Amino acid sequence: MRTLFYLFTLLFITNTTFAQLTNTSFENWNSVSTEKVATWESQGVVTKVGSAQAGNFAIKLETDVQGGSSVFLSTPFTNGYPYFNKVDTVKIWVKYSIANGDTGTFHIEQFNSDTNLVRAGEYFITTGTATQWTEISIPLLAFDTSYAPQTIAIYAENTLNYDPKLSSYLIIDNIRCYYKGVLQSNIPNNSFENWTTKTVNNIVGWTTSNELFAQFGIDSVNCERVSPGQSGTYAVKLHTVDLFGGGPFIPGGIVTGSNQGAAAQTPNAIPTIAVNQRYSSLSGYLKFNKKGSDSGEAAIYMFNSGNLVGEGHYRQGSTISAYTLFEAKIKYNPGFSGVPDSATIVFITSSDPQNATGTSEMWVDNIQLNQNALGLNKTGIAVNSVYPNPFSQELKVEISADKANCSISSLDGKEMISQNLSRGTNLINTSGLAQGFYIIKITDGEQSISRKMVKE
Repeated sequence: MRTLFYLFTLLFITNTTFAQLTNTSFENWNSVSTEKVATWESQGVVTKVGSAQAGNFAIKLETDVQGGSSVFLSTPFTNGYPYFNKVDTVKIWVKYSIANGDTGTFHIEQFNSDTNLVRAGEYFITTGTATQWTEISIPLLAFDTSYAPQTIAIYAENTLNYDPKLSSYLIIDNIRCYYKGVLQSNIPNNSFENWTTKTVNNIVGWTTSNELFAQFGIDSVNCERVSPGQSGTYAVKLHTVDLFGGGPFIPGGIVTGSNQGAAAQTPNAIPTIAVNQRYSSLSGYLKFNKKGSDSGEAAIYMFNSGNLVGEGHYRQGSTISAYTLFEAKIKYNPGFSGVPDSATIVFITSSDPQNATGTSEMWVDNIQLNQNALGLNKTGIAVNSVYPNPFSQELKVEISADKANCSISSLDGKEMISQNLSRGTNLINTSGLAQGFYIIKITDGEQSISRKMVKE
């Protein structure tokens, strides 16, 4: 089954025509309504269809250019959906067309808890077509039936993840559970009659976290259109979502360009918009409502022929309730004196998205690229960059503040290195550290930012 986070393939783009930076005041939005099957998690092209085997509707899984589609009966991040009946057979009605060399897959498990597997079974549909409803029967083999079942997980996918075929589809309806030939109580929405309609507003010319996480069955809207903006009618509001009232926390974010899911995960590797000047900074207006220890971030990455040649960061580490002008100054790589040909801009509610700690909110409006830096004093920690990651014998920390402190701690909180910093590039000797993960914390006495980094 697919992991819900950080699945995007790293793409290196060269000789590509990019869109221009547009909609910088976030006035233009598309309203998108989608139907989602109730109770089940879904991913990919999953649609409601008529001509059902039972009831009015069935569910269809299709392949698109990004891969296959799937449905999964489970609660997020667990091993199943509450179901206490014993099951030794699951019967499902299907229609399908599976291309040559492809395979449709069903996988079923019953657990006593997250660790105790009671029964499990699989069923594969290989090359072929069934245009009429066909019933398949999936036996569940016993693993440890001394445990009473508490959950059931049912997973179906129309194609192979590693080699999807665009023509393969799978239609499913009327799933039933049996034990010793006796029909058991229905699982939730077993005949796919119940669907919900959801409408979200997506920013024209940008990719939002709503679009990214919807692909993985996460419905939380963490990018919204709000009014009024700093000027004009609209601004964009990003906020971190707490999925279960105690984590995990999913930051809200946007990245330049349409359909740029990969760039949202690796913005320092994938250019998304064209530029033709050697810009000095990115600026705009933002508000920030800090929760936990998170800092909001605005970042810009500059590229030439697909190679990263410069970057700028602004991190907001404290709450500001009114729109405030910010600036992320761009620092170009030593030795690069040319003009970048492309860039990527990203805004996110946590500068450390994999370790977000609270439901922070950030409003952004009226951004622009500047040929000459505005010379603003930063509101947050004035850290330009911390690199490389992974690091080896030394770590470089660039700050534009007069002074700060950098501490390096192990994951259990033991401080290994503490060093005062001054304006410019600071070298930290890390040769005495063992290989592994560390927390790098930079503070100016009032505010701080933290990053998880690895020594190789």
